[in-house]
Amino acid sequence: MNKKVLIIIAIVAGLIAAFLVQSHIASLTGESVTVFRATKDVKVGGLVGGGAEPVTLPANLFPDALEEALTPEFQSYMARTPVRLAVSKGDLLLFRHFDSSIDPGVLPAIPAGKKAISIPVSQTSAVAYFVQPGDYVDVMGTFVEHASGLASQEELLTSTRPILQAVEVLATGDRYRPVEAQRQQSYSTVTLLVTMEEAAKLIFAKDYYGVAFTLILRSRDDLDVPADLPRIGVDTGNFEQIGNQRSVPASE
Repeated sequence: MNKKVLIIIAIVAGLIAAFLVQSHIASLTGESVTVFRATKDVKVGGLVGGGAEPVTLPANLFPDALEEALTPEFQSYMARTPVRLAVSKGDLLLFRHFDSSIDPGVLPAIPAGKKAISIPVSQTSAVAYFVQPGDYVDVMGTFVEHASGLASQEELLTSTRPILQAVEVLATGDRYRPVEAQRQQSYSTVTLLVTMEEAAKLIFAKDYYGVAFTLILRSRDDLDVPADLPRIGVDTGNFEQIGNQRSVPASE
């Protein structure tokens, strides 16, 4: 095959390639679809609210988006409907993220390295049921221990102290999404996100010491975990002063 034939074949191949590229570009500039894109991360059970923006995309590149093309009412629906799948900033928001007919449960909300464990609670020990999924709590307990390894009744030491601090609540009863305050319902268990070691500590405290857990609700702005844990008992030197001392402004 001589050089002229090779040159002609190369030219023809180039023209065909250019035609195909132009055709592809033309197809992308044709049909389009408008969807919403997340502008923030949203956990399972959370609300997107105003954390979304409309974007127009080539339909050929996003056939799934075209199948779930959004109506103007979708933004209102999206603002009031909790997500059933975790959303990351930049994700396209589709109906599948909000479809309540298919509920994946709590599994998507358990991060790698964490476990979910349920502990028994009551109205009193769960802050009058104000504890809700997504809150942070301290788990407190009262321990009865033998001093110096002695088993005599006189050598028993009783103290109340934190078992775990600043742990996230995954679910209350069978609810793993926050509810409005006026719709709060009672529950007998709270499910916490913990490490394996923390789970073992909770089980040991319950099974060996017979501890009844009490939850303390934390502010989301107060997640510090001090290393010096308070231990309060009748033998605490300042027991009578705790909570009974207040600073009084100096009189002018």
